[in-house]
Amino acid sequence: MSVAALITAGGRGTRLKEMNTEKPMATLIGRPMVDIILEQLLAVDEISSVYVSVSDNVPKTKEHLEQMGAKVLETSGTEYCQDLIQAAEQIEEDHIFICPADLPLLRAELIGEIVREYLKRKESSLTVGIPLEKALEFGVDVTFYEKVDDEPLMPCGVSVVDRKKMITREFLPGGYFIADTPDVVINVNTKKDLVQADKVLRSRLTCA
Repeated sequence: MSVAALITAGGRGTRLKEMNTEKPMATLIGRPMVDIILEQLLAVDEISSVYVSVSDNVPKTKEHLEQMGAKVLETSGTEYCQDLIQAAEQIEEDHIFICPADLPLLRAELIGEIVREYLKRKESSLTVGIPLEKALEFGVDVTFYEKVDDEPLMPCGVSVVDRKKMITREFLPGGYFIADTPDVVINVNTKKDLVQADKVLRSRLTCA
């Protein structure tokens, strides 16, 4: 079964306007944020192709990615779920690993683990969730969570789905993959988040 990866990068990113740049192009360790997650996804053996969805909201991001030779998919940029379907309609693989461009700490090792778990379970979807306690510990602004087997989990925006079923807007039954590392906890929406993510990335470079 083939699995593609989709980085969603076409949103308005209104909370990062203070940086005076499109969110995917915000700089971490001297590089655009979208480049960092793209690099990690390209290193995952279980993923056959990596796509980035863009829209008119992010013209500089689109131009940058096209110059890099990345596989760019254009969407309307008006509504997240609709954009996902528009992107999925342009992908040929059977399944899609979905992640937002504002999770720059996501590493290839964890991505591969998530994809393998999805394929093992043979369900229509797998959502990555963060234990609520861990999210609060990292200072995350929690806006939604749900209880799974009596454990409160906050979805982080990462999932793996059956592409054909998503396109038909079918209900996608599935479970949760629980992760509590900075990889999925730190979501860059503000300048403070950007500084925190940069600090973690620099510490990884020091330890490498």
